[in-house]
Amino acid sequence: MLPAAMAAGAGCNAKREAHMCASMTDGVSVSKSETEPAVVKQSLADMNDDDKKALKGWYFFDWANQAYALTVMTVIAPALMAGLYNKATGTQTGDAFYAMVLTLSMFFVILTAPALGVIADRMPIKKKLLKWYTVVGIAFTALMGAAPYFGSDGYMILAVMFTIGTIGFTGGNVIYYSFMPYLSDRENQDQVSTWGYMYGFMGGSILLIFHLIILLGGDYGIHTWDTNFTIAVVFVTSALWWWGFGALMFKWTPEPEISSDLEWDSLRGSLFWGRFRISLGKNNVSRFIGAATIAYGQVYKTAKEIRKFKVLAFFLLAYLLFYDGVNTIASMASAFGESVLRLDPSMNVMLLLTVNIVAIPMTFVFGKLANVKGTKFALMLALLIYCGVAVAAAGFAPLELDPKTDDNGDGVPDDAKVTEEGKSTRYDFVFTWNEDSELYEMGTLYGRGYEGWIAEDSEGDAAFRDAFQEHFPETDYSVEDSGESTLGTGLIVCLFILAMVVLLGGGITWLQERNMGWMGVFAAFLLVGVGIFGASFLAGQATEDKGYVKTITEEDAIALVAAFDNTSDHRFSIIVVGGHEAIAGSSEVGATHPTMVDQGGPVDWWASTMRSKVWAPLGISVSMQWIILGLFVGCAMGSAGAQARSMFSQLTPKTRTSEFFGFFGFLGKSAAMIGTALYAIASTTFDSRVALLSVTVVILAGTYLTSRIDLEEGIRVAEEEDARASGEIPVE
Repeated sequence: MLPAAMAAGAGCNAKREAHMCASMTDGVSVSKSETEPAVVKQSLADMNDDDKKALKGWYFFDWANQAYALTVMTVIAPALMAGLYNKATGTQTGDAFYAMVLTLSMFFVILTAPALGVIADRMPIKKKLLKWYTVVGIAFTALMGAAPYFGSDGYMILAVMFTIGTIGFTGGNVIYYSFMPYLSDRENQDQVSTWGYMYGFMGGSILLIFHLIILLGGDYGIHTWDTNFTIAVVFVTSALWWWGFGALMFKWTPEPEISSDLEWDSLRGSLFWGRFRISLGKNNVSRFIGAATIAYGQVYKTAKEIRKFKVLAFFLLAYLLFYDGVNTIASMASAFGESVLRLDPSMNVMLLLTVNIVAIPMTFVFGKLANVKGTKFALMLALLIYCGVAVAAAGFAPLELDPKTDDNGDGVPDDAKVTEEGKSTRYDFVFTWNEDSELYEMGTLYGRGYEGWIAEDSEGDAAFRDAFQEHFPETDYSVEDSGESTLGTGLIVCLFILAMVVLLGGGITWLQERNMGWMGVFAAFLLVGVGIFGASFLAGQATEDKGYVKTITEEDAIALVAAFDNTSDHRFSIIVVGGHEAIAGSSEVGATHPTMVDQGGPVDWWASTMRSKVWAPLGISVSMQWIILGLFVGCAMGSAGAQARSMFSQLTPKTRTSEFFGFFGFLGKSAAMIGTALYAIASTTFDSRVALLSVTVVILAGTYLTSRIDLEEGIRVAEEEDARASGEIPVE
């Protein structure tokens, strides 16, 4: 996968890998400097002010685009796309749909990234290319916030926007990484990359904390926004974060001065490659195809060369397998949590924050372990932890719903508690008797409302609607929450979002031009806050009508309970609290509700066993299971990436570092597509738990191959190649 999804906590070495592998044609290796750290620091300190500012601008772009890497690509978009798909179809297979969309996105990345590397390395148009990819990424990041307003077509709209946004992000990253060799001397590259990683980690984590506050704000009286407006705010602020801090690179970092051997004009579109002049074509499309042809020719050439180094080739096969599995777990976590476990979206933010917090110290610990026990041992241990994580996650399950236990004796079962805002945390629909109004008030899971869970025309929910909807409060599918496609409403929201982003982003740019320092930063945040507050007024989200509570009569409640026996072929849960003694405490749980773990799947027994033997006896809720997942992923994520890069470095001849590391990066991108494709196929053919375990098999296969690698022999062959290249031993 890209250095994006969940990679902010991947450790310094993993970040450096991303920088080193960005382009197939990067002519500068970033091997660890022989210079002592004190000398390196002095060298950076001796840079003039303009060079320091250029470097800082580059750092801040990493800070900026982690808004997409973490918030959008890893946390919010996967769960939102899965949820919109589930609602529109009436199924729980949104994670499989997201896996297919992500596979398609990465396919475009693989097609375009090598060609972009050729262009970026050999033409002085890096900033121009980066600017346009960034504009595309920012625009479609913001527009994703409009997806829920398109009703039952929302998941398709989001899929298109996500694909284009991901191309903008990843394409921009290829260009962005190609700046690094020009920003400092070769011996400083390791430190430059480390600082880039740290800026990205800090920027992404700060924004994640802000978004966690936004997602939980309704529960603590911070705001009164509905779910859709809250999601829109998350996407818009991600786009503005990317715009505001990313603009510093375009302001401070100059276009690198390179000797251009690539000509892009209409008369002379050609490239000098070695002794030959190769035509790229007469128009932009043919030129891009020409650049791609050259880039893939280099990929093929490098692949043939690597075959001569048998140990290195064997390691790359292992890497393709375990990297595939590791990144699939990272990229699919949020969608799995939404579709299989029906988690609160805020828990996905908590998961990633947990991963980031744990990953930094554990990467250091595994580095020490590698020094004592060896790189291969540390890598295999990290991969085995990942396997354990995947197996355990396949056994994650919500605890069974309990309609009776009432620990505090207030007459309301613990699993049927509802907040003042009408939010339930366990049952999907809770009807609580109000003595004053003599009506049953409806609360819904996470406060999404009936329309937020059930579309008006979803085929999969037809049985539920037929059996129960007439006894629910009157539905309102004129609202944007869900239901029929609301194309007009969605387009209006898109225009509104774009207008807000342009106005606020333009204001941020104006403030930056004033060179106000920290006062300017404060003013920019204040501007965005005022803009969001104003937008909430325009959207009718600034105040909450606490008097408006959806209710049903006692007669409807009795009819609702009577209908419980009519069908169980649905994915929801209902409970009635208080009121008429004949129905008080009555509950219904559908056959495909997430708490009904045994649904006939090949490995459902594993989840049932884990719940009955571990989760239930220890009282570990599904939310706590999710946090435990984050702890263990954090332990292994940075370590696996760092040790894999270290092992590859040891097996690679120093004289061919750039060439081989480029191929290493290409394999990483390819693995991202293969893993998600496998997940989509397995979850569609069987179910999501089988898909997750299939990923485990892939990681295990890679781990086994890693265990068979003769590291000493590989190092010997690499050193021989270096000696041969330097003339110390004769060429055979």
